Amino acid sequence: MAISVDNLLKERKYPFIFSLFILLVFFTFLLLTNSQYSIFTADLSKTQSKPIPSSSSSSSSPHSNPTHPISNASPNTPSQQHDGVASNFSTVEPSDVELLDWKVCEGSVAADYIPCLDNFKAIKALRSRRHMEHRERHCPKPSSPRCLIPLPRGYRVRVPWPKSRDMIWYDNVPHPKLVEYKKEQNWVRKSGDYLVFPGGGTQFKDGVTHYIDFIEKNLPTIEWGKHTRVILDVGCGVASFGGYLLDKNVITMSFAPKDEHEAQIQFALERGIPATLSVIGTQRLTFPDNAYDLIHCARCRVHWDADGVL
Repeated sequence: MAISVDNLLKERKYPFIFSLFILLVFFTFLLLTNSQYSIFTADLSKTQSKPIPSSSSSSSSPHSNPTHPISNASPNTPSQQHDGVASNFSTVEPSDVELLDWKVCEGSVAADYIPCLDNFKAIKALRSRRHMEHRERHCPKPSSPRCLIPLPRGYRVRVPWPKSRDMIWYDNVPHPKLVEYKKEQNWVRKSGDYLVFPGGGTQFKDGVTHYIDFIEKNLPTIEWGKHTRVILDVGCGVASFGGYLLDKNVITMSFAPKDEHEAQIQFALERGIPATLSVIGTQRLTFPDNAYDLIHCARCRVHWDADGVL
């Protein structure tokens, strides 16, 4: 008996018909995929059965290196079969490659060596140091610096954030000079295996948190985290100011030069606070105009009015 469309709809057989159609499409796809795989397998077995030609100029026997057929190939051969797959390669002559001789930086300052900042030859040749030229970068020319900076002895994986803001491993940045020089200002203290940062500083007599709140109280238009979101901290020291401003939803780029107290931003980077080595001298800073909502300088000893400019 013929089944009409109306009868299928009335008897609700169309879900069954639709499901049957989907199954047919699926099985057809499987059959096509299986047939293509069989053809590929057959072609691959034929390719693998072919012997790999060896170089006529090679002095080794064909069985000397069976696991690396390319090693027996002629240098001018553009293509060889390797593990059944064709691979194209070109020979690079030794004269085309510059061989770099990387050595470990030596000396007492090796772990803190910064090539473009510790270019003592260029610093000695400077005519003046009036504008902090000796704190700027002087990269060697014409060749680039080529020595590897060794890790300090006893280096460990750094303390994770946010704990790292308040304490880091002493062995990772073993600079006791700053601890001794700034001990009365409470910048950083040594406590066992750690360097601890209490949040003090030259201008932070009551702590950096009090200092941040004091600034906003006297200048309400600052509105940390709302009106002021991105700031530049000049002469940052160990960058506690920028570290604690993160609680106010403020991102700070802290920078300072490498001076007699070593590179203080090493403390900042180890703490996980954004910082860079730089100095306001004769070279323009690598920041675009109007990049910051506010510029902060707490006794940073920058001669803002030098040469009649403010």
